[in-house]
Amino acid sequence: MEDVSLCEAWLQICHCPVSGNEMKFFHMWKKIHAEFCEKIPGSTRTEMTLSSRWKILNKELGKWRDALAKAMDNYRSGENRTNEMIQAQMWFGATGGGKKSFNHHECWEVVKYCKRFIIIPTGPTLC
Repeated sequence: MEDVSLCEAWLQICHCPVSGNEMKFFHMWKKIHAEFCEKIPGSTRTEMTLSSRWKILNKELGKWRDALAKAMDNYRSGENRTNEMIQAQMWFGATGGGKKSFNHHECWEVVKYCKRFIIIPTGPTLC
């Protein structure tokens, strides 16, 4: 739940059409922290701990995006989204030496349409 709230707060602050990417790092995390605390009242997390956690999530979400993109590009006739997800999990695991699977699907649902994580298909066009 905290990870999802962090992703929501990050998205809301960093993709604000008014201030968006014009903020300094410290000010950005101060605003993300305030937004996060509204979502999770009583949280003991600081700006620094949220920033550290985001660094980990950002890396995992980026690897998941790459694995999904690779699975989408490797589409075979007759396959469905389930096959695509299984293949993406295999590629994601391969990037970590086969030791782990992606388990931040709720976070992915929050950020998947933001510019940083959007998947631009490069394979053949499907009808």
